Amino acid sequence: MQSRNNVHTEPRPRKRLAFALGAAAITVPLVFTPTAALAVPYAPVDGIEAIRTATYLPDYLQEFADQVDDAAVYEHVRHLAVDIGPRVAATTAEATANAYVQSTLDSYGFTTELEAVTVGVSTFANVVPDRDLPTQVSWQYRPASNALFTEAAAPVAAQVVDIGDGSTFAPADVAGKFVLVTFGGSAASRSAQLTALAGAGAAGVIFINTNANQSMANPGTVPAEATGIQVVGASLGQGQRVRDLLATGPLTLSITTERSGTQSSNVIGVRPAVGDTDGTAPIVYIGAHVDSVVGSPGASDNASGIGIMLESARILSQYSLDTEIRVGAWGAEEKGILGSKAHAQSLTPEEIDRAVGAWNMDMAGTAYAGTAERPMQFWGLSLKPEGMQNSVLNHADALSEHTNRGPLNRGNVARSDHESFQNVGIDAAVFSWMFWSADSSIVLEPTYHQTSDTIENVSQERMGISAEIIGGSAFRASLNSVTVDVQDDAGAAAAGVPVAMSCGADEGWREVGTTASDGSVTTLAPETECDFAALAPNHAIGGALDQAISGDTSVQLKLINDTTPPTVTLDTSAEANAAGWYQGPVEVSLAGADDIDQAPTVEFSRNGTDWEGYTAPITLADEGVNTLHARVTDGSGTTTPVERSYPIDTVAPTLTAAVDTGASAQRGDVTVAASDATSGVDKIEYRMLPDGEWGSLLGAGGSAGAGAAAAGAAPAAAADETLTAELPLGAAAATAEIRAVDVAGHASATVTLEFAADESVKPEPKPEPEPSPKPTDTSTHPAKSLATTGGAAFLGTGVLAGLLLLVGGGAIAIAKRRRAGGASDSSA
Repeated sequence: MQSRNNVHTEPRPRKRLAFALGAAAITVPLVFTPTAALAVPYAPVDGIEAIRTATYLPDYLQEFADQVDDAAVYEHVRHLAVDIGPRVAATTAEATANAYVQSTLDSYGFTTELEAVTVGVSTFANVVPDRDLPTQVSWQYRPASNALFTEAAAPVAAQVVDIGDGSTFAPADVAGKFVLVTFGGSAASRSAQLTALAGAGAAGVIFINTNANQSMANPGTVPAEATGIQVVGASLGQGQRVRDLLATGPLTLSITTERSGTQSSNVIGVRPAVGDTDGTAPIVYIGAHVDSVVGSPGASDNASGIGIMLESARILSQYSLDTEIRVGAWGAEEKGILGSKAHAQSLTPEEIDRAVGAWNMDMAGTAYAGTAERPMQFWGLSLKPEGMQNSVLNHADALSEHTNRGPLNRGNVARSDHESFQNVGIDAAVFSWMFWSADSSIVLEPTYHQTSDTIENVSQERMGISAEIIGGSAFRASLNSVTVDVQDDAGAAAAGVPVAMSCGADEGWREVGTTASDGSVTTLAPETECDFAALAPNHAIGGALDQAISGDTSVQLKLINDTTPPTVTLDTSAEANAAGWYQGPVEVSLAGADDIDQAPTVEFSRNGTDWEGYTAPITLADEGVNTLHARVTDGSGTTTPVERSYPIDTVAPTLTAAVDTGASAQRGDVTVAASDATSGVDKIEYRMLPDGEWGSLLGAGGSAGAGAAAAGAAPAAAADETLTAELPLGAAAATAEIRAVDVAGHASATVTLEFAADESVKPEPKPEPEPSPKPTDTSTHPAKSLATTGGAAFLGTGVLAGLLLLVGGGAIAIAKRRRAGGASDSSA
């Protein structure tokens, strides 16, 4: 068996074409062209090539991570923290945020609903300045519990005056205005200030806290004299913003002092598992609380969690999953994790049993770096220490390692929505950027629950990382486990075999992994349909097509080690002549065979480049040499190529012939010219009419010239032949017929030449009759008898021989011979 195709041209007589059939194997990568009659490969060819070259698409987990758009996360956070601002439970702002979350989930294909959650009343003051500075600051303040509440419909508008610590002021300066006062002193001294300001006709009082942590001043209760005006507390940063604006001109504020309602809401988005008509599929929860504390825009706590949740939901919605995905935007977390608790406690025992886990994200995007001793890092936290190995954290750890983020930091903490799920028996964890130590308290960012929790204090990059790990690990828990078992051609477990898969609309192959000692390898995939390919170190291959992945799935691959190349045969509808030429169009039939593959791929090409699947005999009809390329490929990708030439000449040669009448011409001299552009002139013949046999003027054996030889075939005869020859004539009048025959066997039309009798030759005299013999002498004369018998006989024989020589003539004399490309002379 050869590993390459060898083509030989053997020496042959002139005008005979030498064919070469490449019947040995050449192993080349198979490239399928969409054609009929393709062989079923032992393994998908592009899958084997992907394994061989290690050219893979990302696996599903990396694909999820690659799709995370941290800019999209940031935009969700910006909208919640800036466009909406503080989102106190059971307020219009919380409802606006919920509507945004609900419409976004609807756009991702989730079925959404609102769940009512009963909460206690919160109080707050919403402030609207008539002008502002570019950087965000919270304009929500804390109202006194017993001062004037206008509610949203009756805002109070007034200019602002700053009286510093309030120790001295002119009543006329504060009348009808909001008075800015530094919060200090005792409760009694503040009550005295309020009484005086109310008496001077102030529209309201804004106490400015002096704490650097940006907490708001708490006015508490006010004296009876001040209950008719608005009294609110602001943080140091909020007060500084007012003072900065006053420094550039008058400032007017519009303030409403309000009480919240008593009904918060959860937004629940559900994406059912594929085909789960009876509601028994596993459930994965991802959630984050939407509300914030009074006065805080809640960018980190917890618009960051909502943004990560929505981006995770977007990516999850792009996959067909056998797991039900439930997304929860929890209300009233800041009121005591009320929203998630209400939902978790509403679950049936069957739903709790179906739940894989609850992924909760809270404060998952701070920009605060921490300190060298207490750096801010990404943590996954269970409710209790014994839960640090629960399924949620295990999935997150595996995902973090898989995407090269390193091992997950694990700890435990309470006071977030994961607690609600863990308390009903569902594995749960909260994910945050923080400092955690088992030996000390957790450390959160300085803006925690402060008015400074603004968009400037979150990190787009960190929120992207959070989405990768949180959303990616929830996705991991939603995928099916796919185990591929590979056997060698003897049926034994095949270890060390790389496996790849291509699923759904994939435009490439994903790496599954390499089989272990038991011949198996496990990967993860959504609900889909996949092709599998395996390539062993000994080049054995195996594949499985159209494998349905639904739930935990097993796939079996059997390796085939096909080392024998396929064979190819070519048959023609007509036989070539002895010189290898066909006189008309030829139909070529192809057939392939293989010792293992019962239906190898058979293809052909007319130019060696553009291949077609063979379905019916191929007609070749071009004048000259037709080259046909054929190849047969078996399921292992081994290809046997063949190249064969089919010379076709359908046109007879042309011929001119004339009697040579030149001055030096002899009787019987003729000039003949023959031409055949395709196979060439093989011979020129003559015969004497009426019934002479054909004889040769130019015998078979012309030199190589145009036509087939120029087309790249083996040597052919000359395209043109010109010669002068002397026909063997007697003295009598004669008629000769001349024709040309090409290599393909076509004879030209004949040319007839007439020759008059030769008048210069005298007729032979008739022999005289012998006289009657005299009477025989009966006497015996031995010597005389001997002379008579021999002499007369010898004389007759000599005369007859002379006549035959005269009539029969001699050999043909060829005087001149010219061929295309040169001339040569020869004689007979």
